[in-house]
Amino acid sequence: MIKQLTKLNITKQLANNIGKRQYCSYFENRNNNLPYNTDPIEKVEASPNTSSRYFDLYNKHKTFVPFFDKNSITTPAITGLYPREGGEFVAPSASIIGNVNLGVGSSVWDNCVIRADVNYIHIGAFTNVQDGTIIREANEPISLDHNGSTIIGDQVTIGHSCILEACTVEENCLIGMGSILEAESYVEANSILGSNSILTKGTRIKSGELWVGKPAKFVRNLTENEKIDISNSAHSYMLNAEKAFESFGLDKDSFIYIDAQQQGIQVGWKGSYFSE
Repeated sequence: MIKQLTKLNITKQLANNIGKRQYCSYFENRNNNLPYNTDPIEKVEASPNTSSRYFDLYNKHKTFVPFFDKNSITTPAITGLYPREGGEFVAPSASIIGNVNLGVGSSVWDNCVIRADVNYIHIGAFTNVQDGTIIREANEPISLDHNGSTIIGDQVTIGHSCILEACTVEENCLIGMGSILEAESYVEANSILGSNSILTKGTRIKSGELWVGKPAKFVRNLTENEKIDISNSAHSYMLNAEKAFESFGLDKDSFIYIDAQQQGIQVGWKGSYFSE
């Protein structure tokens, strides 16, 4: 009976409020008897070049993240974990965190995360880490022979959306997009791991081999032309990185806007960048 009365009261209340503006109790002092405006909405023309502009030249995402009060088990004598770079390109949306070393000519592309807050991660010269890839180290030593660091050699191409953890990849290798390298896995020089493959813990790819699958298995030996193609891939990404560096204007870290704003300097695109 009580439930029926409650439903009846609610129904009457809703019927009395039809066509009236509804507010929560906080706005009871407003005039709720005003009917809705039924006039058609006026169409507003907007120039495609003036709508939804983003004027900030520098992404407010902090690309390089140090730890000032932590010591790496790899370098215990040094206080603090600092990303170190040598003239490479790092996309503004990427994150380089902790004890990471980036070699000369290397490139880290959009939305990548390279995090070393315990051990050490080394990215070799002219190596490219493509969009969405995650590279990290182990939180503790894996064995007596492996302290948990991740080492990537020179002229390595790491495809989009890969995951690498506490592994080693020697020079002139190709890691296909979407692949996973588990802890203590090892890829010797001049080798290829095919796309969407999983290199399981402790597995080792010998020099000059092609492996594919989940889990990855040996397929065949690479030809000399395929080994050269790996090197050419790394070189082409180095050229792309140089162009991107110039296009973005990344002569300084992407969080330079903070210092500029504190000094009263306007940070953003010039008006001439957009055509009116």
